[in-house]
Amino acid sequence: MKKFLSILTVIFLSAHIVSAVEYSSISYPNLKEEAKLKIDNYTWSNKVKRADKDYYIKMICDGTGSYSEFYKSTGEYAFTTGCQYEFLKDGKLFGYSNQDLKFYEFTLDDNNLNKRELSQEEVQELFPNFKIIKISEFSPNTNSLKIKKSIKNLKLIVLNDTDRNFYHYSFTSGNAKYELYPLSGFINIKKRGMIQFSHFGDNTKDNPWFIILVR
Repeated sequence: MKKFLSILTVIFLSAHIVSAVEYSSISYPNLKEEAKLKIDNYTWSNKVKRADKDYYIKMICDGTGSYSEFYKSTGEYAFTTGCQYEFLKDGKLFGYSNQDLKFYEFTLDDNNLNKRELSQEEVQELFPNFKIIKISEFSPNTNSLKIKKSIKNLKLIVLNDTDRNFYHYSFTSGNAKYELYPLSGFINIKKRGMIQFSHFGDNTKDNPWFIILVR
């Protein structure tokens, strides 16, 4: 039994070799908890002054980081983005869902939050140095996808173009080397190999794994 457990430990450690590598950042800083936002003429800003009365405060739902909620300056609940990562760019409010592997833009109309999914082209414009691969591109038979690594560091975005949910999915590998990002579908590949994107290593009907073969 002890020998069997030791083998499992070795397998587990090799599968999580990337845990020791650098945790990379992206170009757009996440709005931290208790960040203040205001909107004026459909333009979002985090430049909230003391004199401002109408603004929103970001809070993390139940402290687990599951998704963000926004409250009015009066303390009244306003809306939720359903995302774990929000950022501002050119007066627009964007969010990323680690469960959906999708980006959204948020607008406010009469205190009603409108949520629009970004297209692949829009995501590519936000992240021009990343190569986008879509879930629909993986083989339906093996759930695998071959990619050629033509540059030293290959930055990838796994973008979900399906209705599937990816709650608690993450990257693991026994031979490839890469950096992780705070966005769960992002990865910076430094060494070729096989990378598994899975739900705690599961490969079931409800939680199939996705294999990226970097050659």
